[in-house]
Amino acid sequence: MKLRAFLLVLLLAGGAYAMILSINEFSSKTFNEVFQTSEEHVVQLIFTKPSSTGMTPPAWVSSDKEQIASLLEFLSDYELQKKDSQEPLDALNFNQFTISIEDHEENLLTIMVEDNLIVNQNGDQYMLLDGPLDADWMVNFILSSTPSS
Repeated sequence: MKLRAFLLVLLLAGGAYAMILSINEFSSKTFNEVFQTSEEHVVQLIFTKPSSTGMTPPAWVSSDKEQIASLLEFLSDYELQKKDSQEPLDALNFNQFTISIEDHEENLLTIMVEDNLIVNQNGDQYMLLDGPLDADWMVNFILSSTPSS
């Protein structure tokens, strides 16, 4: 009987521990808590824009440290929360304006501008809690980074 009671207590403690981990995982976090890389470790920004059906989306790369710092500073003001229901990556619509942040270890964090969604290298998806991204700022940022052809 004592063994059963001990096992029941262990089961309850394990369940409480799992609940605490789950609460911490899905609590709101700042952008800097999710993306734990400093701007010195960011190598480049990869921009893509929507394309016609079946075409490879146009993309360009920027390694400008001022642009990297500007984007990271802008994003640091946002609160994020991990989505409860994680969609498979192939179900997400990447055919939109995206900005990917790549660090020295080639880890990517992709910002899906139209969906207000941030996806990390592991496929974890975070939604913005403080409303949508500032569209005017994002449009100006994307236009300022577009290479002149």
